[in-house]
Amino acid sequence: MIQRIQTVYLLLAVIFSVVALCLPIGTVEVSGQTALGGSQTVATVYNLWVVGNGACRFVTFPLFVLLVCAAALACYAIFGYRNRMSQARLCLFVSFLLLGWHVVYAVYSRVLAVPADGQSFSVSLAAALPFLSLVLCVMARRAIIADERLVRAADRIR
Repeated sequence: MIQRIQTVYLLLAVIFSVVALCLPIGTVEVSGQTALGGSQTVATVYNLWVVGNGACRFVTFPLFVLLVCAAALACYAIFGYRNRMSQARLCLFVSFLLLGWHVVYAVYSRVLAVPADGQSFSVSLAAALPFLSLVLCVMARRAIIADERLVRAADRIR
């Protein structure tokens, strides 16, 4: 049935993933470059590219691919409610994709910030949205498995 709680969890996971695709997920800053001694933003990091000084400097394509695949599979899992075990496996796979997104994001945050040049990487609030999607996918998987147990228990009683 599509009107279950796992549908809400998966729908929220899709929404959070799509919003994370549109918002900047971090900035690269150079400290001590302004007249007041503060930091100056050198580049803004999105899921597909890094924009600095009006030009695309560095392509972060793996982040984009992982997040788009996770959103698409979570959307597909919403409509796979007829086969609950397949839906649970899809949720597990989406969780691994989102976990992989965080690993790639950590690697890019180390690559983009060069300490020798005085650069630092600051994380944006939008970078937490894939983590919320990950939590929601895990919660959806738990709800799907609980539904499967309930259906099997009802079949045993008959």
